[in-house]
Amino acid sequence: MKNFKVKDLMIPVEEYNRVTKKTTLFEALLHLEQLDEEQKQLHPHRDLLVEDEEGNIVGKITMLDIFKHMEPAYFKMDNKHSPNSLNTDFVQKIYRDFNLWSEPLDSLCRKNAVATVEEIMHRPEGAEILDEDDSIDKALHAFVLGVHQPLLVRKNGRITGVIRLGDAFDKVRSAVLACEGDIA
Repeated sequence: MKNFKVKDLMIPVEEYNRVTKKTTLFEALLHLEQLDEEQKQLHPHRDLLVEDEEGNIVGKITMLDIFKHMEPAYFKMDNKHSPNSLNTDFVQKIYRDFNLWSEPLDSLCRKNAVATVEEIMHRPEGAEILDEDDSIDKALHAFVLGVHQPLLVRKNGRITGVIRLGDAFDKVRSAVLACEGDIA
């Protein structure tokens, strides 16, 4: 798949759901719901790109970011040093040690509905950003290693698109199925 480039698979920024930094979580989720109703997509976007005042992409907000923000104790953990393999005992120990999700969900929802996207968003860095001319292999490698999704794509330092795991899988599936005649 080395002949495929990231730009061949990305969804351009102009076609992706975007909000500003000052949008509240409530407004952002309402925006996603309205788009789902209007577009009736087979694979609707569940993530939002976050724009600054000049329209530059400065972050992204994913389902995982929302969950983490609802329970702020997650930010006390050092995620960079947690084990690669999570077993049940380890997961339950963290749950108890940090007293996670001790507040009722409806209370957390009320508190977080007014949070701004800027407070919740993830600022991508390193392996989360690919260049348009990188090979698809580089994107697949990032997904396998568990890089925060979706991956952002840039050209000349500006974010130009998004690659989602499902779209990368669709490309791999098509490539494998195209090999049928080669299998002997």
